[in-house]
Amino acid sequence: MNDYLVRGSALQGIRAAVEELGGDADALLLRTGLIEAEQEPDSWYSYRSHLLLLEEAARSTGCQHFGLLLSQRQDVEILGVLGFVIRQAPNLGTALRELATYFVHHNQGAVVSLTVENDVAIWRFTSKLDSYSPMWQQSDLVAGIGVDLMRLLSNPDWSPQAIYFPHAPPRDTRPYKARFDCPIHFNWDSATIAFDAALLDAPIEEANPQLHQILVDHLENMHRNSDADYCDKIRHLINQALTTGDCSIERVANVLAINKRTLQRQLKVHDTSYKELLEEVRFDMARRYLGESSGSLTTLADMLCYSKLSVFSNAFSQRHGMSPREWRNRQTAN
Repeated sequence: MNDYLVRGSALQGIRAAVEELGGDADALLLRTGLIEAEQEPDSWYSYRSHLLLLEEAARSTGCQHFGLLLSQRQDVEILGVLGFVIRQAPNLGTALRELATYFVHHNQGAVVSLTVENDVAIWRFTSKLDSYSPMWQQSDLVAGIGVDLMRLLSNPDWSPQAIYFPHAPPRDTRPYKARFDCPIHFNWDSATIAFDAALLDAPIEEANPQLHQILVDHLENMHRNSDADYCDKIRHLINQALTTGDCSIERVANVLAINKRTLQRQLKVHDTSYKELLEEVRFDMARRYLGESSGSLTTLADMLCYSKLSVFSNAFSQRHGMSPREWRNRQTAN
């Protein structure tokens, strides 16, 4: 089972949030093995353990929107040098693109992306972990941090056009409406913030171009020295391609600026194929959706770029020995 690392700074505010809700922070951190990581913000620890900590904090405190509360106790400083870089960027678009490029230096287990579709900017957060890792609280947390970051860099009164969450609707949506002041949607494919793309050109006040370049050069040196797994990169590109409705090998090859045959040869060297990675990503997304979302199976099939629900159901059954509906019912029963 794969795991990744996240900086210890990601634990900022968790103790205070748990204790504010009447929970035992020491017991929680000990139980998840993160008591020492809390004391070392520049250390690295298991991202899977981080997700489990967030979910356990929500469960033990009885607060279903724990991630939202925690987001009010975290700010751009948790990103370390990356936080300094984006605050010195010339405009919002540059800041968000640099956040996407260098996010791995804060969290190796997730991908941040920025795209523009029909004059709407789409900011997404996607986990690299398998579907068995809980993401409810993480999704709420990153949405809160993302909106606060936008308000810091642009306008403190700013609100997005809409926010989308990959989990089912909570029992009480009022904390979400109060936190974001915009339309809220659930049962989505990933944590997503949508806003007017014109804002990307907005300059960041008090930015320092010279300092920005120095910090970018530093991050770029770190980035060149990191050796990300090639197949992992392809999985991320497939994940992004699924959100566009075109997950073909040609699309992914175009992003890499290579042709289809070159990509096939490179994947063969890694003892895999595009079809195998595509199905891996598809079923990972399917299991997460079925485990955490109450959305329809037809919607799921569309999200995964299957031509028909029956095609998806047959493929899922062949892989898991049961239909998607049966798999969801078993997860609910457990």
